Amino acid sequence: MSLSDHKITGVKVMNINEESAEAIEKMVGRSIEEIEAKGLKILDIQTSSDYLILILGKNGS
Repeated sequence: MSLSDHKITGVKVMNINEESAEAIEKMVGRSIEEIEAKGLKILDIQTSSDYLILILGKNGS
């Protein structure tokens, strides 16, 4: 997916180290609700062994 027509407005970082799959699912679910309530989109998702990183944005103008 090309991000050239989007404007990055923020980054959400979640520490998933030592969390159960159920806890991670709840964290991500709440984060998605918060992001959508602000009228933003998740443009990209990056992961490492310890972190889940959501790149947030909206259509560029």
